[in-house]
Amino acid sequence: MKCLALKLIHTHGIIHKYYFIILVFLIGALSSIFFNKFWNYVSNNTKQPKNLIVRRPFSIIGSDDHEIFDYDKSAHELIIRETEVDVVSDQDNVEALMSLLAANEMKAMGKGEKALKLIEHGIALAPKNPDLLNGYGELIETLRDDILTADQMYFQALIHSPNHKAALINRKRTQLIVDDMDWQQLKRIDEKRDMMASISDSNIALRRAKKEAYFQHIYHTVGIEGNRMSLSETRSILETRMAIGGRSIAEHNEIIGLEAALKYINATLINRLGAISVDDILEIHKRVMGFVDPLESGVFRQTQVFVGGHVPPGPSHIGTLMDNFSRWLNSESTLRLHPVRFSALAHYKLVHIHPFTDGNGRTSRLLMNMILMQAGYPPIIIPKGERHKYYRTLEFANKGDIRPFLRFIAECTERTLNQFLLSTTTEFSTDIPELDYDNIIINES
Repeated sequence: MKCLALKLIHTHGIIHKYYFIILVFLIGALSSIFFNKFWNYVSNNTKQPKNLIVRRPFSIIGSDDHEIFDYDKSAHELIIRETEVDVVSDQDNVEALMSLLAANEMKAMGKGEKALKLIEHGIALAPKNPDLLNGYGELIETLRDDILTADQMYFQALIHSPNHKAALINRKRTQLIVDDMDWQQLKRIDEKRDMMASISDSNIALRRAKKEAYFQHIYHTVGIEGNRMSLSETRSILETRMAIGGRSIAEHNEIIGLEAALKYINATLINRLGAISVDDILEIHKRVMGFVDPLESGVFRQTQVFVGGHVPPGPSHIGTLMDNFSRWLNSESTLRLHPVRFSALAHYKLVHIHPFTDGNGRTSRLLMNMILMQAGYPPIIIPKGERHKYYRTLEFANKGDIRPFLRFIAECTERTLNQFLLSTTTEFSTDIPELDYDNIIINES
């Protein structure tokens, strides 16, 4: 009996020992899992972000005929970095609002110009303040009868504050008027295009204007990118192929490359039936950059680039984005757009994707002019003297309002038609401004 009792005690001790071992093992396992989770949490939340880029899908915001790309947002998105970072101090906000109050007082006293200066000062301090933007629009509309700028200010106010009551009321009033103004301009452009179409290609004055315009086009479109060549120097290079002293090799090659691209478009693309392909765009770029950077010409970039406040998509996305862009160019809905709007949107979309290391602006402007020329319009240029306005309207487009850029391109188109009509006819001379050869352009070499 005594032996049996000892065996039971011994067995019970062994069981307790095993329970203890199992308990220690379980505690260790649970502790390991807990510390692993804790370490991952700490690591993930203390790691510095690799970049501070705000991502959003590539989109166009505007009227009904402004199409957007139908991209897979999870895989192919455009990256935008705002040029204006919200670092407005409380002091600046207070001063900006004080400027608005003072401007309203000046307006009530009949001192409109002083009111404008005060509110412009406030916008400089707080450029995204919807009250200031709306107030500026009201002053511009009242004092200067500039409904286009006023509508743009109301639109900007609503971008930053979609439920701003005063801006909503003002925009509802001005939108119909502005839309009608835009369509009336397009109607005038079409009428002038038809007038120009009636002029014979053998017209001596037209041929002379085209010849002069050929030099002007190249001079301005490379000049807007920073080329320092004068008009006479540009003409000399194109006519004699002789180098100009004191100018860089790159500046010479930019002129020669743009001429090659113009000749290619005139010879192969203007009268060709069918779709505009990605290969067509690559061929244009190949000639634009062929003398400047042969290795990068006609190929998509392989590195990330930064363009002021705009950060274009990464190189791995460009192929898909360009395929979608080509589908948009040839879609039925796009082809129903007015040619001026179609060409301007194509320009904006391509330069926004920024598929090349260099030469994106020149290639986009050439694509725009190719579309215009296919529709019977003369090609346009962006005068180098209007470079700031050009980039400013592109900046507005990046912020959601494409209309200023569309209007800018329409203005350039109408001005070009005016100039050609004035140079080739007499019955329109009283209605059309004096010819400015700095802005003449051409649709054939």
